[in-house]
Amino acid sequence: MKNDMLSRIAQTSLLGALSIFLVAGCTESTSNTAETKEAAEPMVAGNPAPRSHSAESVSFYSEGSNSRGPSTSSVAPPPPPSSSTVAQTTYQAPPAYTAPAPAVGRLPSYQSEYAVRGRLRSIGSDTMDNMMEDWEKDFKSYHQGILVIHEGKGSSTAIPALVEGRSDFGPMSRKVKPTEADKFQQKFGYDPTSMPVAIDALAVYVHPENPIKDRGLSIAELDAVFSSTRRRGHSTEIITWGDLGLTGEWANKPINVYSRNKASGTYGFFKDEVLNKGEFKTSNRELPGSEDVVRSIENDQYGIGYSGFGYKTTSVAIAPLSVASGASPVAANEVNAVNGSYPLARNLYLTINHRPGAAPKPMHAEFIRYVYSDNGQSKVRENGYFPISNLTATQQLAALGIQ
Repeated sequence: MKNDMLSRIAQTSLLGALSIFLVAGCTESTSNTAETKEAAEPMVAGNPAPRSHSAESVSFYSEGSNSRGPSTSSVAPPPPPSSSTVAQTTYQAPPAYTAPAPAVGRLPSYQSEYAVRGRLRSIGSDTMDNMMEDWEKDFKSYHQGILVIHEGKGSSTAIPALVEGRSDFGPMSRKVKPTEADKFQQKFGYDPTSMPVAIDALAVYVHPENPIKDRGLSIAELDAVFSSTRRRGHSTEIITWGDLGLTGEWANKPINVYSRNKASGTYGFFKDEVLNKGEFKTSNRELPGSEDVVRSIENDQYGIGYSGFGYKTTSVAIAPLSVASGASPVAANEVNAVNGSYPLARNLYLTINHRPGAAPKPMHAEFIRYVYSDNGQSKVRENGYFPISNLTATQQLAALGIQ
């Protein structure tokens, strides 16, 4: 009897120990599985925080929407932060972690559905002038029967030409203004359609010998250089390079400011994004073309100006920009333009007269298919700008019913 009882106790202890071993093993297995699954999940970096200096949020993958602006053929981003307080905008430093630019896969090569004939007319942006010419020339190689009529004097000429029926495409380096959309709407009963076709990093150019190319500039400093109103909050006017902290021979040298003229979309973009809709100094030298600004700075050691990234030459330097004094400056390049961390990144647009619900005109459809092809986006890169994503291209074509 006693031996039987001892035997049962031993069996019970053995079974208990075995149960503990099995439970521990299962727990460890479950824990390892959870850790493996979590590690296998890709790390998704969020978009950079909205920049408070912009009256409208800038989307680099799809066209945003104005409160009373042009129609758009893509999904609108979340509403931009309110710009009702115009007095002095407080800048936010860029995020500590900046996501890398999304991989841009190869778009399909352009193949014409059918030959189109007639006039291909474009009137608008000077910033996009060279790129438009390259697009038109290459497109004509597929469609010998077209006659190209081209004019690039500024984004402000794009909508009037569409309203008056003098153009098919309006290249624009900024969004359509509500006042422009109103005039278009009054004529046709619907808004113009504006499509993002490229990305630009609007560059602040200085002479290659200027130390500011390494130091960089804050948006508030840039505002104090170009504007008389200083709405970005800088306490004093900046008129010499010494006012920006340069020493030695630079300390007392005047800053020679070069700007675009009022017909330019780049002028309007810079006024909104840097001057916070303030006023330019009357002493600024206003020039009609992007190339004119860059050439002026090539020949002026103490000059500063702004122009599209595509106009950069080896004889000028680009100053990095920060959104707040003391923050790390951000270089103007493709990665920073596409992910939005560069303060003056922007979309470049083609604007057309397209009646909602109607099929695009054959000429429009073919040219838009070309622009959103590998051929068209290769021309974007050749001109110093940055291609839009495959997602944007697909969305724009689908929204217009273009296969």
